[in-house]
Amino acid sequence: MEENRSVITNEFDRSGRYDAGLKSLARSLRVAFLLLLIGIIATLIYFVSGAGYFSVEPQEAVIVTRFGRIVGTFTTGGHWFLPYPVNQFIRVKTSQQLLEIDFAAEENPSGEGGALQPGRDNYIITGDANIVHSSWTIAYRVENPEKYYLTLLTPQFPVANGQVVPDEEFTDADGMVGTRGPTTFLRNLFRQAVINVTAESHVNDILYAGQSTYSEEVRREFTRLITGSDCGIVIENVGLNRIYPPVKTKAAFEEVTSAINASSAMRNEALAYRVAQENEAVSRSAAIIADADAYKQRITAQLGAQSAYFNKIYEQHILHPGTLTMALYTDMLREVAAAIQGDKFLLDSSGRALWLRINPERRSSGAGSGTAGSADNAAASQEGR
Repeated sequence: MEENRSVITNEFDRSGRYDAGLKSLARSLRVAFLLLLIGIIATLIYFVSGAGYFSVEPQEAVIVTRFGRIVGTFTTGGHWFLPYPVNQFIRVKTSQQLLEIDFAAEENPSGEGGALQPGRDNYIITGDANIVHSSWTIAYRVENPEKYYLTLLTPQFPVANGQVVPDEEFTDADGMVGTRGPTTFLRNLFRQAVINVTAESHVNDILYAGQSTYSEEVRREFTRLITGSDCGIVIENVGLNRIYPPVKTKAAFEEVTSAINASSAMRNEALAYRVAQENEAVSRSAAIIADADAYKQRITAQLGAQSAYFNKIYEQHILHPGTLTMALYTDMLREVAAAIQGDKFLLDSSGRALWLRINPERRSSGAGSGTAGSADNAAASQEGR
């Protein structure tokens, strides 16, 4: 039997006192080797199996980093990479997201407005030195996930369980607690846009007739700032939910609003009256012009007919002057006699009375009537003589 050599003295141990320890060490080494083998096999299974596989959800992008360096961005399909710690998969929402931003004062339990305190109350100052509060809703979308992730101090994993992770809180050297991240960046940039536009606007335009113009100018300014920052975000909509004056000045602004509404109503009534009068004048003018045209055509036609008649009569007068004169005289007598009601009498030019009944009474049937008619005619003849 081979003799055991002492580990300490490098001499052969002929007593056999180290046999049990050596056997225990051998068993421990075998167990350790077995565990190491199992760990290696498990690691291989982990790397080869689904730990490195991911699929991109709708309206989402996946950024793959290898030891902290971006190696690719995927927006569709399924992909496989070596899992952590070699690669990390960072999911970013690309769907439309909403952000609410308010410029409002702290609520007073009594309901009465107090003095505004900078740093506590949010408000904006107009170009004519008035204070207003407002509430906005921003709709934006991540267009370039890599720029979004690298430039906006996003959390290490911006999406967890399908939800966007809130911005990270931090404390600066002065002990001030704040947040940093995409939401904080957008909020601060939008506040800058609102302040810039409001400082160049008048309170009457902001609160009343020019609200839509004011909102559109804020949207354009905010879009310009976002484009200049090159952060991978696209602004889809900026909505003005509400804009109002401070509580202590609300009554005065309501009086102004009432006056403006009354003025607008009176102006609308005046405009409606003007339009009605103009329409009536146009209608009457058209009627007068139409009547004048009709009268003109009628008179023209009459004058044309009379002219033609005169020319015809004149031609006959040249040919037969006496005959024409008598015919015209007779026609005139007939027209005059037809227009006179009752008995008609004629006087000759010598002044003698000539009684002539031009329209005798209608004869009735019977002999008596005939006799009466003969007597009347005879009397007329006698008087004439």
